[in-house]
Amino acid sequence: MTPVRPGACTGARMTDPDRDHMRVAIDIARRGAMAGEPPVGACLIKDGELIAVSHNGVIGDLDITAHAEIRVIREACRSLRRLDLTGCELVSTVEPCCMCLAASHYARISRIVYGASLADINAHTHGELMLTHEAVLAGVDPKPAIRGDVLGDECRALLHEWSGRLS
Repeated sequence: MTPVRPGACTGARMTDPDRDHMRVAIDIARRGAMAGEPPVGACLIKDGELIAVSHNGVIGDLDITAHAEIRVIREACRSLRRLDLTGCELVSTVEPCCMCLAASHYARISRIVYGASLADINAHTHGELMLTHEAVLAGVDPKPAIRGDVLGDECRALLHEWSGRLS
């Protein structure tokens, strides 16, 4: 029998934690859309563990700041009983807007993963502030690690379905 070197695929399906967490965010975004909210979902991860999950609540809460990302940051701070979320990862179906990026910065979130871009959602809403994470985080140190387009096609499909219902 040939020994298997560490890290080699042994026939078991290898997973990408970012994709797994994005699936959680997509599921909660769908629930939000069914409740009449824009289809944006987010989750916050610490050491591989799911700490908080939420969808947009802007319409239901009558709160313009109730973006999915803000809601998970609030929930995580309460759950962990601290404001410093160093070591946490924010996963969102849509690239965080400048407000959500600022909140992520102040919470010291270490990593951000998103699916659809701001340009993708703007194609449906025509009202997004088109300040990309590069522009918002210019001059900020340390910057969070950012990975985009994770399950992007699925996230864009949610936006497309939603905008079709608005027409």
